[in-house]
Amino acid sequence: MEIEIIKQKDVPLLNRKRVIGKVQFEGSATPSISVFKDLVASTLNVQKDLIAIRHVYTHFGVSIAKVIVHVYKSREDLLRLERLKKVERKEQEAANVAVSGSKKEAVAAHKE
Repeated sequence: MEIEIIKQKDVPLLNRKRVIGKVQFEGSATPSISVFKDLVASTLNVQKDLIAIRHVYTHFGVSIAKVIVHVYKSREDLLRLERLKKVERKEQEAANVAVSGSKKEAVAAHKE
């Protein structure tokens, strides 16, 4: 799977860059948003947490997708301007539970 960057536009007012690319993938199903995020992050050399996939446009029978992505300069800007996708919210909740679980274990061990 590879991405061809068609257009990049810097938006300094919102602290982000808008990237439009064409992704060629193998197989019958369109890849998930997390796969697109990994691909864009490796291509643009940015952190995966700073990327928001806005749109994925596909056509029936063709294994090419047009992807519109926003790349933010900080995580705070992304959270302020973007609404997280359902998959991203679940990943974040799982990470928060793991962190809070380790804190509870540390408090319990400290009490003993």
